[in-house]
Amino acid sequence: MSEINYSIVGFGGIAKTHAIGSYAANIMFSLPFSLNLTNVVTRKPIECNIQGSKSTTSIEEVLNNSDIHFIDICTPNDSHKDIIFKAIKANKAIYCEKPLAESYTSALEITKAVRESKVQNSVALIYRFVPAIRIIKEEIEEKSIGEIIDFKIKLYHKSYLNQNKKASWRTGAASGGGALLDLGVHLIDIVHFTLGDIEEVSCKNRIYFEDRTSVDEISECKFKLSSKTTGTFEVSRIFADMKEETIFEIYGTKGSIKMNCSNPYTIELYSFENNSITIKSQCSKKYAIDFYPGERSSLGFAQDCHMASIINFANEIFTGKGNTITARVQDALKAQKVIEAAYFSYKAGRQIRVIDIV
Repeated sequence: MSEINYSIVGFGGIAKTHAIGSYAANIMFSLPFSLNLTNVVTRKPIECNIQGSKSTTSIEEVLNNSDIHFIDICTPNDSHKDIIFKAIKANKAIYCEKPLAESYTSALEITKAVRESKVQNSVALIYRFVPAIRIIKEEIEEKSIGEIIDFKIKLYHKSYLNQNKKASWRTGAASGGGALLDLGVHLIDIVHFTLGDIEEVSCKNRIYFEDRTSVDEISECKFKLSSKTTGTFEVSRIFADMKEETIFEIYGTKGSIKMNCSNPYTIELYSFENNSITIKSQCSKKYAIDFYPGERSSLGFAQDCHMASIINFANEIFTGKGNTITARVQDALKAQKVIEAAYFSYKAGRQIRVIDIV
């Protein structure tokens, strides 16, 4: 069997999620290749207990190894640019965790360098692989609910509500931002992927635990799209519910669409004319998802999304063919430009046009 080998750079929590995904992939799916994590690059030597993998402190050792097909960057935001530039120099394919960088300026530099090098790349904007999101995209394109009037999208996490949780790079200024950058990048990409480009943004950010963080814990935005559709957005790292759910609601002239990640396989499609709800659970072949596990095989929403995204990129490397699903660095840059506009809006206390961010 053919092999696709990769190395993870950094080995914190999200890196372990990626590693689990690649191992599960070989069991769950009849891939035409074996997806192998062969190396882990860390700043400090570690005992690597992953069968078939070894650890190193030298990224050059990995980049100069022709048997490794791509690197998977799971390090803090402000280190992405340096690692990506090294990968470009070595002509190594790049899979990078979101956001692309700690700042829009760095993201712009990365995108320019990647575009010029033509190196294969993807960013882990994983919601594109959720079956419900793909059904939504199809229904919007078919105008199932008519012209879009408004939308609401939100994502709450509760991990930073724990007062005993230690400060990390995500709570410091070096991260480049808080909930808006960390979580909001996913939601902005969903909007771009399904509804179109965001043209204007108005933003309000808040910090509740001022003694243990210097970046936003709550962010609320109002968006205006290029289609003139408006919508609202809310993310938080300190809102607690029994379930950490992503909710996406879209309202049109013929009805509405609702999605909740507690059931990522379906959407609710409401018809105003018939006053009825249809549960849609099957994508057309146009948006068929090959690498998202079925309900019985699910490892959990986040794990499933990461697994689907990383397999998709490995499959691109194996086949040499791209697709319209994969999030590229330019997609991550577009989302980060909106985030930059949102931060400008918060500081200025007014609406900002995304096009004015340079």
